[in-house]
Amino acid sequence: MRQRSPGAAVTAAASRFAFWRLGLWLVLLLAAFGAMQYGVHAYKVWSVLAATVTDAEGRQALHTMLAWDTAYFVVAAAMVVLCAAGILRQGWARPALRASFLALSLWLAVNGVLLYRQWTAWLALQAGVAEAAALVQQQARQVHLALGFDVVAVVVLLGLAWRLGRPEVAAQFRRRGTSR
Repeated sequence: MRQRSPGAAVTAAASRFAFWRLGLWLVLLLAAFGAMQYGVHAYKVWSVLAATVTDAEGRQALHTMLAWDTAYFVVAAAMVVLCAAGILRQGWARPALRASFLALSLWLAVNGVLLYRQWTAWLALQAGVAEAAALVQQQARQVHLALGFDVVAVVVLLGLAWRLGRPEVAAQFRRRGTSR
């Protein structure tokens, strides 16, 4: 009976369809879309800052918006790079992806909790004010979709982080200095 070499097992594992790669593609596409959105918004805020004369409070608000847009753009662009490196099975990307997926899932969970708390405050407010009730009704679908997205995203990101930590997936990544 012929024994297979350890390298053949890694090659066989690498040639199978990997759902984790599909997840990386999904995160890459969403991050690229987010980077584009934040880049466009930052450009518009920059244009408003350059074109109009506003009071100090308005300029401060625009500068704050620009800073957040820039930070989100940088994070989204970094996620694009990490996901692309993961799809190409670069060894250095696996631990970075796991850490970023864990951080992103924590951020989404905290965001979801804060949104839910804000939503419950809005619901309490609607009982006393008719205009607030109309506003809550208009926003209900968006809030529910955002909360649903947060739940799904946290589950997918935690699943990807867990999967990237598995030995059979780790074996599919290149180590530094190897050219598989």
